[in-house]
Amino acid sequence: MILECKDICKTYRDGALEVPVLKNVNFQMDEGEYVAIMGPSGSGKSTLMNIIGCLDQATSGTLLLDGRDISRCSENELADIRLKKLGFVFQSFQLLSYQTAIGNVELPLMYAGVPKKERREAAEDALSRVGLAERMQFLPNQLSGGQKQRVAIARAMVNHPRMLLADEPTGALDSASGAQVMELFSKLNEEGMALLMITHDSHVASQASRMVVIRDGRLVQSAEEEEA
Repeated sequence: MILECKDICKTYRDGALEVPVLKNVNFQMDEGEYVAIMGPSGSGKSTLMNIIGCLDQATSGTLLLDGRDISRCSENELADIRLKKLGFVFQSFQLLSYQTAIGNVELPLMYAGVPKKERREAAEDALSRVGLAERMQFLPNQLSGGQKQRVAIARAMVNHPRMLLADEPTGALDSASGAQVMELFSKLNEEGMALLMITHDSHVASQASRMVVIRDGRLVQSAEEEEA
């Protein structure tokens, strides 16, 4: 098992008011599994993704990532986990505008201290795998939305993470570009990478091996269970 959430709760404070966002979320993922969490805006899905991605901490509950209790980790240890075990793909791409495609993909390896020649070779390989061998020296503003997202996917997978987290990865794309991204995710999963994707789009979610639904901060195990 690569991921286990036990009674995860997240509450934000607005002055004296407490606003519960996640309510006793229990969720598990096996190694190599492809799971979609689907829910409307405001359901808590992005908050859950941020907690799983070690970008935020739960108010209560336990998160085990690759068998490790995240709540016991220091900030430096969390940064190391994000760098070495997780890959992130965001709706807004999060590319550095002044870096070329290959420069953006190299960033995680640079932070990890990988030598220049080795990280350049790894970045070239990652961009070739997502079909952008001819666009390596292009800046983000010279790329289409679909190409930007493929650069982001190459960056997410370049350090061979244990799990890839995708937050509304097709939300800013047209249908053709979105289909290309989903095809790429399926290929990565077939190669053994675990993928956790959040989306509001049922068609996108249905392409995962398993789909769970979040509504009002509570997780149900399937769309059918929600309708029951």
